[in-house]
Amino acid sequence: MTPLLEARRLHARYGATPALAGLDAAFEAGEIAAILGENGSGKSTLLKVIARIVSPAGGEVLLEGRPLADLPRRQTARRIAYLPQTVDLVFPIRCLDLVLQGRAPYAPDFAADRPEDLRLALDAMRACDVAELADRDASALSGGERRRVFLARALAQEAEIWLLDEPTSGLDPRHRLEFLGLLARTHAGRGTTVLVVTHEMETAANLADRILLLRGGRTLAFGPSRATLTPENIAAAFGVEARVTADAEGKLRVEPLRPSL
Repeated sequence: MTPLLEARRLHARYGATPALAGLDAAFEAGEIAAILGENGSGKSTLLKVIARIVSPAGGEVLLEGRPLADLPRRQTARRIAYLPQTVDLVFPIRCLDLVLQGRAPYAPDFAADRPEDLRLALDAMRACDVAELADRDASALSGGERRRVFLARALAQEAEIWLLDEPTSGLDPRHRLEFLGLLARTHAGRGTTVLVVTHEMETAANLADRILLLRGGRTLAFGPSRATLTPENIAAAFGVEARVTADAEGKLRVEPLRPSL
């Protein structure tokens, strides 16, 4: 069966610095795949290449077997939503207008917001528990509120693939748990394919169907949590010795112990 999304021998670089070095990975429809690796391993670059923000220096990304580069950008924008790690909002913008940006791939050029777009945007804001923020300035929101608003934009976009770059980075424990719960609920309700970059091994282990472990811009391991997050793979990817156990509820626990020799 053809995977929904596939990276084949993918290379990318920033100037003379390589970021991806022949990465191969295939993602199935409806799965949550967590992408782990140390800084500089290529996690964020992989998402940016799939989102067509960064052009590959070699290899290709396939969407249902077709080269992503051959598809019209409006078509890929309808199917792929990208949530960056940080967003600098230079100018004030209402949260509702920000969520309505998710409808841009469907709107005729220079058209005003359509009633259907407004309905979908408001539905998405209600689903993400940010409807009361509709008229607030998004640049004045807390980190947790802003993440939920951007997730609402992805919902309004009706994309089947979400690319999330460290969505819980910088959130306090309460907002982190709220965001992860919201992500799990929306994924369950819509069957969205989610690729999420994170540094949190336990979060990845207990949220994702599979884990893609990167090292040096290549795939080190890719599979179910228990098969992928082994002490050996963790040492190879992060340079630390770790204890991996399961608690009474069967959830995986990862305890970094010391730098590996």
